[in-house]
Amino acid sequence: MSPSTQICAIVCAVLVAQVTGAEEVLLQLPFKKITPINEIPARSVKTCQHESSDYSSCLRLAIQESWMTFVKGIPELGLPVLDPMVVDMMENEYVAGEVQGRFVLRDVKTYGLAKANFLAVRPYRSDNVMNLEIDLEIPKIFIDGDYKAEGQVAHYKIGGKGYFNISMEGISVTWGIEGRIQDDRWSIQHFHVYPEVQQMKVYFDDLFNGNEEMNKAAINFVNEYWPVLYKGMLPTVEKHWDYHLTDFVNRLIFSQISASKVFP
Repeated sequence: MSPSTQICAIVCAVLVAQVTGAEEVLLQLPFKKITPINEIPARSVKTCQHESSDYSSCLRLAIQESWMTFVKGIPELGLPVLDPMVVDMMENEYVAGEVQGRFVLRDVKTYGLAKANFLAVRPYRSDNVMNLEIDLEIPKIFIDGDYKAEGQVAHYKIGGKGYFNISMEGISVTWGIEGRIQDDRWSIQHFHVYPEVQQMKVYFDDLFNGNEEMNKAAINFVNEYWPVLYKGMLPTVEKHWDYHLTDFVNRLIFSQISASKVFP
């Protein structure tokens, strides 16, 4: 599971916890367990008054103040420690212009999510339209693990396996969640993720099957031109995030709760 999806799941849990009244709301998180939301430890989530004039600010504080509780893990939810976040394996295929390849990553650890700072939460509703924007920033993220790759960059074949790491600094993200209220459920139509990165540095072993000179040249190229490569990847990656996050929040979260209770 990606850091974006992990953070999404936790933030949605905080939003759902704002529900008032006697109705028991079931929240299914992707952590191998289905848990009633009222079983989340009371210390974990700040409750906001929906009718208050500072509802947006209260939601932001609710997310921020409960963040470290989630990062440390909550056994009641089957939620593991999130910093470092460990992913056993992930696969991905990428095609963009002259770059194409298939990557398998194993034992991937992500460090830095504990420092996430939630800047703003902006709810918007008109008739049956319900949108939500969330701004957050993370000072630094470090990712490392093992990889296996095969593919092609222009006329050059790539293929190899080994250790990799990626360090990013100055990460700022805006989520644009768009949906409609139907049958007292918030049906999400799009979950846009707009990340910006100020600095990035990449390292990988043996991407060219033992050709050290080519590997070094590739590392230098990526680290010099990463802004161009990153911007080129974003449209494809953003569509991927939109599809999977929209399905995730609809199927596992918002289809199970009353929209009028969460967003009156």
